[in-house]
Amino acid sequence: MSQLVRRSGVAVTAVEPDPRWPDPFHTASRIVLDLHDVQVVDPDPEWLPAWTLADKAAADAVADGLRGSWPSGGLVASALVSAMPAGSLLCCGSSNPVRDVDYFAPRRTDIDILSNRGVAGIDGNVSTAVGAALASDRPTFAMVGDLTFLHDSNGLVIGPDEPRPDLTIVVFNDNGGAIFSLLEQGEPAYADVFERVFGTPHGADLGALCAATRTPHLSVGSAAELTAAVRTPSRGLRVLEVAADRRGLRDLHKGIRAAVASALSGHPTD
Repeated sequence: MSQLVRRSGVAVTAVEPDPRWPDPFHTASRIVLDLHDVQVVDPDPEWLPAWTLADKAAADAVADGLRGSWPSGGLVASALVSAMPAGSLLCCGSSNPVRDVDYFAPRRTDIDILSNRGVAGIDGNVSTAVGAALASDRPTFAMVGDLTFLHDSNGLVIGPDEPRPDLTIVVFNDNGGAIFSLLEQGEPAYADVFERVFGTPHGADLGALCAATRTPHLSVGSAAELTAAVRTPSRGLRVLEVAADRRGLRDLHKGIRAAVASALSGHPTD
């Protein structure tokens, strides 16, 4: 999005009732108080159909790129969101999980999705999900990475006289900080220091950690197993762990981006 608004030839209108409107790149040429104040001059009737077709082409390319990549975060996010019952709540952990849900999960209007602001990092994501589950009083799920889970594993410790949430936590465990492999730090030039500084593998036994707090734990080995577990009604707090290997994640994303670019090459959406 930041690259889009900085492109030459793109007119940017900021819609913000507060006089301190956000415009970090100083690209807004017009400020309005309400979306209804935005007037489109000579609208192009072909714009929406063109973008609809482009969206379908991109979605098909992403689906093809993910096919056979289990247990990638994209397929885990897709399986989880697809299996959630209508009216339920999903809490996305920081880092890759919230991105995997955004990029790869099917769009649904019958569930709600929450996530902490990025500035919070991985602090308190498990506790956030516990609180959301208690406040919502409806089936609640969370998808978090292993480092996020470990960082707030004390969120599983609930006092004996305190209410317990109906919460299923899906932990995508690829043994480290996979998101950094998708950034500049993941380039081959830094391979000799990547694991220690950014990958940070931990080798922790998440099942044993859950056992310490008497939290039910289940290892999930396929999309079908994840779907079945999510669709099985459960009371209380439980953890579903998906073990993965983050090697190859950078190449997977690179391939999907290339496939989407190729799919959109014939669509007039610029």
